[in-house]
Amino acid sequence: MSRHTKKHCAQIVLALDCHYMPMVEISRRKALKAMATGRAHALDLKTWSKLGLQDVASQPFHAVVFSKARAVAESKLGFGRGNASILRRDEHRCQYVGCMRRATTVDHVIPRCQGGPSTWANLVACCRECNARKGGRTPEQAGMQLRSAVRSQRALLLERFHVLAGV
Repeated sequence: MSRHTKKHCAQIVLALDCHYMPMVEISRRKALKAMATGRAHALDLKTWSKLGLQDVASQPFHAVVFSKARAVAESKLGFGRGNASILRRDEHRCQYVGCMRRATTVDHVIPRCQGGPSTWANLVACCRECNARKGGRTPEQAGMQLRSAVRSQRALLLERFHVLAGV
């Protein structure tokens, strides 16, 4: 992890709703402001242990709980919409096995022509060549395979949080 990434990660806080479900990543400043105004509180050590998370002594908190916030629908999580967020999620790497090219397009795993939705769970980053080769077919129909299962927004938030917290 680069020095810039470490500095950036140290300033990111995971905002949880009242049921401890991830909502969005926020800045440390916004988290402190929310705690100062009483809209949120940091996870205490008891809660950390109940959730099975390790406490990181160097950071006083990595997650704050918004006690009045309700569960957020997957589509409303704070990742933005559009191709840029999908490319960022997949680290600009083509998601088809055997391809080492940089991803510049987004592909529907189940094509729209076959009724596939335009959701995070059905979109992957891929290069133009793989996108054209797959066409309007599923990966199985095209004889292609995904590198890994497509991650949802909520799963990605939890994964990033575990990396941040050293869990």
